[in-house]
Amino acid sequence: MAKGKKSAKRPQSLSPRIALENVAEVDQHILVAQLDGLCVVDDSGIISVDKTRPDSITQNVRAIELAARPSIPGPAGVLKPRPEDDMLQVISTPDRGLAVFSTRKIKAGTLVLAEHPLISLNKHEENDYSTVEREFSKLSRAEQKVYLRLFDARKSRMSRVVSIYYSNCYNCEGFRPGGQGGSAIGALSSRLNHSCVPNVQFSYDEGSNEMRFYAIRDISRGKELSSNYDKSVFEVAAKRRRKQQMYYGFVCRCEACEPKNEFWVKSDERRLAMYDAVRAVQWCERRLAAEGDAAMVDKAQVGEAELVEEALSSLTRLEGLLLKESLVGVPLANTYRSMAKWAERKGDHGDDEAVKWKVKELEMCITAFGRDCQRTRDIEVKLEALQAGRSI
Repeated sequence: MAKGKKSAKRPQSLSPRIALENVAEVDQHILVAQLDGLCVVDDSGIISVDKTRPDSITQNVRAIELAARPSIPGPAGVLKPRPEDDMLQVISTPDRGLAVFSTRKIKAGTLVLAEHPLISLNKHEENDYSTVEREFSKLSRAEQKVYLRLFDARKSRMSRVVSIYYSNCYNCEGFRPGGQGGSAIGALSSRLNHSCVPNVQFSYDEGSNEMRFYAIRDISRGKELSSNYDKSVFEVAAKRRRKQQMYYGFVCRCEACEPKNEFWVKSDERRLAMYDAVRAVQWCERRLAAEGDAAMVDKAQVGEAELVEEALSSLTRLEGLLLKESLVGVPLANTYRSMAKWAERKGDHGDDEAVKWKVKELEMCITAFGRDCQRTRDIEVKLEALQAGRSI
């Protein structure tokens, strides 16, 4: 989310695997700590930190060893990059500040970045400005310098430290057990710019306290890595851009917001159709839940089986639209979760269908969140119960 750095001549690479392009000399020393914090997975685990550099943020970064973990066959497996290849480079862009680009093809399901957060807050802490200030004060001087170079949307009635946190933090809701929520901000994670058609998905691992990003689509060489800052993926471009300007001080220029061909011109049409499909499912849910409401049609009159089929039909339509728009990751995983739930409502006749959609949800979650994510583990437990012919 960084904005507007001055460009300069191309410097020498600071890492054998991570290159800095068009980054001003004054920024190189600040970025060394960030690049030390970048985790690139290969067959041997993690690329070691250059020992000639002074200790900095690297003390808070741990590698993720995937080589010893079992993988899921097929496109949903966690794919390891070839060890001889570079994966990412940080480049200073003329209009989006520092950004992260791929240096080779990256397959969907690849873990592309992992780092410990600079600051991580629980749900009950994240709305307390003084807590953000206190956690910032605990950082080393090098970490504070890194932090203060991050993008600041200059949110009103906030100090610079607090404004930077809310301009860059990621929501950890869904990644912590028991709905604990919370948020986290990372040095290199904050360099991932926004796109309404993202190609990486944020994930948080509670056990290791790591912010992780997985490729959710195949990423071509030279492509910018981007995540989605907004949960409301079904809104049209004009509404999304108004919110971006209000909350972040920028407007998105991705293919869905500034279409350059006929396919993307129809993006708003597809997203409106997604919204209609979601509304149709919500309507079916309200009809099923209606108890003695005179404004609602009696469930027995409508027929529960008909409502289930109608909801599944709408969700199937939503699935197709999401895939066409390349909106995979969380939206698609949530769609498969809903399809499994509605299939279960068919009773014994829907067991096989529920298992089918639960398997698809599991595959999508492994791709987007990783094998050891809390949600992935919960799905595996649920799937085992469904396959055993019982419900939990």
